[in-house]
Amino acid sequence: GESEWKKDLTNEINIGIRDSGYSRVVLDCEDEHMAFVVTLEEEFEGVVYTRGSFHSRRGPCFLDASGGKQFALKFGYKDCGTKYNEVEGAHVNTVVVQHDDDLIFPGDLAFDLKCHDTFKVNTTMSSIKSSISMVDPDPSSKSSSKDEVVAKSSSSVVTLTPKRLTPPKNEEL
Repeated sequence: GESEWKKDLTNEINIGIRDSGYSRVVLDCEDEHMAFVVTLEEEFEGVVYTRGSFHSRRGPCFLDASGGKQFALKFGYKDCGTKYNEVEGAHVNTVVVQHDDDLIFPGDLAFDLKCHDTFKVNTTMSSIKSSISMVDPDPSSKSSSKDEVVAKSSSSVVTLTPKRLTPPKNEEL
């Protein structure tokens, strides 16, 4: 219930991965670029950036928010430190949603974005074209991504929503 959820938040001191604070994240894998759109639960005045682009403080890799709840980054596969993972046949980047303009704190979010290049994909992965997974916003962290907070799609657009917004299985009609 609601009260348990609030209690959990106060006990969390390490930064780590917390599946909350956002209502949805959408990744759109186009031919030449990826577009990331995050919708947050509360007004946001922090920064949104691709990992490694924080100090440049320049678009398209960095966005300084001044209120509002929805933010987008759109960048080419050769920009913003996007890497190509040969094994997975995917363009990969990480976007960080940071509430303070300068420091990472608990409650910040980070998402691994993958746009699979279907021509090079091996048979086991051919059904996945786009995926978002939640990762630790702290770049020095050793904790790997939380596998349960991941969304994959066979189309070029994928949407991730927090698990707690999904009703339990037994409530389905």
